[in-house]
Amino acid sequence: MNRQTYTRASISLHRGVLELFPAGHPNRSTSLNNLARSLTTSFDKSGEQVDLDEVISLQPNALLPAGHPDRSGSLNDLASSLQRRFEQSGEQANIDEAIPLHREALELQPAGHPGRSAL
Repeated sequence: MNRQTYTRASISLHRGVLELFPAGHPNRSTSLNNLARSLTTSFDKSGEQVDLDEVISLQPNALLPAGHPDRSGSLNDLASSLQRRFEQSGEQANIDEAIPLHREALELQPAGHPGRSAL
């Protein structure tokens, strides 16, 4: 099996796991993020725009709630995906949506926070 085959198998498994977590389930956000990461890996390997588009459609539902300690990471994931789509398509709306998400993620990491430089 090649990497792309493993990635597609991972995506399929993550889709199956997601079905086990209905809306409102405490593990749904993690499951959505796992699927999005597998799709991102697929996009990185294949360049298939449909994978990145699905990532962006999943990530808003995976955003962690205000006050969650990892919210900045989920905001940054969505913003980074939108930025990548802007880089691919040149559509201004993508970067216009990404910038405030990056700003919000940065505001949640105060100066001196060890994760701030990753944003």
